[in-house]
Amino acid sequence: MRILSISAFYPPYVIGGAELCAHSLTYWFAANGHEAAVLTAAPMVEHESWATPQDGYTLYRVNTPHIYPVFRASQAPGWKKPIWHAQDHYDPRNEAMFEKVIDDFKPDFIHIHWISGLGYNGLKVIGRHDIPTAITLHDLAYACLRTTMFRGSDECVEQCTNCRLSSKVKMGFLREIPRLGFISPSQSNLDTISSLLPIEDYPRFHILNPNHYPAPRVTHAPAGKVRLLFVGRLEKTKGINFVLELLDQLSATYDFHLTVLGKGPEDHALRGTYGERPWLTMKGHVPQQIVADIMAESDLLVVPSLWAENSPGVVFQALVNALPVMGSDKGGLPELIEPGVNGMLVPPGDAEQWRAAIVDVLDRPEQLLVLREQAAKQTERYDYDGLAKQMIGAFEQIAASKR
Repeated sequence: MRILSISAFYPPYVIGGAELCAHSLTYWFAANGHEAAVLTAAPMVEHESWATPQDGYTLYRVNTPHIYPVFRASQAPGWKKPIWHAQDHYDPRNEAMFEKVIDDFKPDFIHIHWISGLGYNGLKVIGRHDIPTAITLHDLAYACLRTTMFRGSDECVEQCTNCRLSSKVKMGFLREIPRLGFISPSQSNLDTISSLLPIEDYPRFHILNPNHYPAPRVTHAPAGKVRLLFVGRLEKTKGINFVLELLDQLSATYDFHLTVLGKGPEDHALRGTYGERPWLTMKGHVPQQIVADIMAESDLLVVPSLWAENSPGVVFQALVNALPVMGSDKGGLPELIEPGVNGMLVPPGDAEQWRAAIVDVLDRPEQLLVLREQAAKQTERYDYDGLAKQMIGAFEQIAASKR
């Protein structure tokens, strides 16, 4: 196949798992006989790159006409956001850009990871060319402008008016693609999207993201204290504020250490409050190799998310490396974490139950070695090559379908 992957974010510009999945899959396509290309956004004009050869694939890094680039979305003032979303849905220059890339690469299959920031109306161009297309649902972006169905500190019980209008426009674009299918790394996320959008007539697949992570350069060795690890974007929905407050209370009684990897809108405030704590190290964003090494030196990954996570790549990476996980019993996390086998599940945002679960680990750290041994027996579930082949199988079914 000639496969064009679309992801507004793409390494080295990384904020989440979608772009890492796009990167891993593109390498797999190129290494397994497919002609691959990536369409992504440029942070600034000087970062543009047109049809540039990479390691076996072609890169189209384009500047978009948006009032601000997608990379600055979290810092943009509120008055600009409606303009940005209007451009993302309707600006005809988005369509012209998609036409140019498609005419140049001539794909016979398109895989969309993250189209917001490149232009949803680019879907109309794909439809006009009748190119079979798979959309991996990394979040709830097609149903929610915030992508999470979470606002402030509360989960949305239904779509708001703006999200309903946006979804209606997006579904109008999607209906123009004759051969279209949806892939979700978690069944939970697929079920949520299916309950909010009329996609029941399309092929739908539940396939874990075929992510490839570097192997740790160090091996795990027991330490004198429990070493906890948090990896992710520093924002309230990820539960980082929640877990730091809880651990701060426990630090007077227990000896442990937490390493935090990642950055985000809460970074400055959290450093101001907890930055001098001896039990905490905040390293910011680090390369994937460093993440792998620190995982090997840790005893437990904590994922205290308040919103319905899909299938976090950090949990995938931890379990590939037999690192037990304590996560919120919500969204796609229960599909990855088996209590008593490779980790623990705790009700999201329940301070008493999270405190009890962490205290149990600190009182009985030997249980983490048992969980590590059991997790090591399940790593074939996350086989990169096997999951990528499942993805190609889904592509073939979509290409053969006609709605």
